[in-house]
Amino acid sequence: MKPLRIVLSCLLAGMGVAHAAPVPAYDATPRLGIVIPKLPADYGLLLNALTARGHVSDGAFDFQTGEIDGVPVVMIVQPAPGEVLRAIEATSMLHDFNVRVLLYPGTSGGHLPKGEMSIGDIVLGARNVNHGNYYLAPDGHMEGGEFKDAGPGQSYTGAFHADPGLLAMLACSAKRVATQTTLPAFLAPVRSDRQPQIFYYSIQGTSEIWSDNVAYTQATMKVFHEIDEDGDWYSNLAATVLHVPFLEVSVISNSIFAFPARKHGVPESPEGQPDSHVVAQRLSNRILLDLLKHKGQALLAAKFRPVSQPVYPESYFQTPHDPRNLLDGCEP
Repeated sequence: MKPLRIVLSCLLAGMGVAHAAPVPAYDATPRLGIVIPKLPADYGLLLNALTARGHVSDGAFDFQTGEIDGVPVVMIVQPAPGEVLRAIEATSMLHDFNVRVLLYPGTSGGHLPKGEMSIGDIVLGARNVNHGNYYLAPDGHMEGGEFKDAGPGQSYTGAFHADPGLLAMLACSAKRVATQTTLPAFLAPVRSDRQPQIFYYSIQGTSEIWSDNVAYTQATMKVFHEIDEDGDWYSNLAATVLHVPFLEVSVISNSIFAFPARKHGVPESPEGQPDSHVVAQRLSNRILLDLLKHKGQALLAAKFRPVSQPVYPESYFQTPHDPRNLLDGCEP
């Protein structure tokens, strides 16, 4: 990491760039990196948990350092919305800090039918796909992978997978938080006890497209098999290129299938209650905090890996509610 930073500094100096901001000193402290979506603007759970705070500015990005439950972290709230910007800030974070695992707690739109998935359900990123990367044929059919014949770089254009050890830790945290959660009735939870469902082996989809068109969504699902929309494939790409493992949890915040009569599939929240996006983001944040509390030190100490090749049987994604052995050895 240091040599690249030195090269960049020399290039700027050689180009005669005036008033270039000094490059932050590389922070060698092993940390967990957390990228926080701009919206919904509800950051209290994470910011309030951060102690021994510090700030590091790098261009447009303001990183906050400190500890959560004694675990050194660095985190950033996006300066503006968007998956691509989040990937750029993730890249900057990975250059400036010694990040051992990059974590993303977010929200997403549900792609499964009403009665199978609703707002508040938890989606673990076992596989992450870019469902905006396709060839659209003249007759209208899609073929996955616009760059599938690109050659040696193909490993950076397809799906990414969570390290099995990381996924198991996240599954335990999701289970603990889910059993302690009762979803508001206005979200129309699928379970009669109003606990969130957990999709342990999920295919999460990312693109810069927000689709409320059912036919289009079904067309991408036929090719990519994603069960939600607005994951973070781009930050996963950044982490994979820089050899840092990535782990994502999303909570469904809207669904045109569960709420087809509502714009963007967002239900109306009762007066005085948080809307569905805030409810979902807070649930994601709680799962992340549980992960840091129970496994933060293990995340720092163990050697996990970014995975660009399949590691889970396809049958696992056909029954995503089944945790298989992910919950073996979970702490209470």
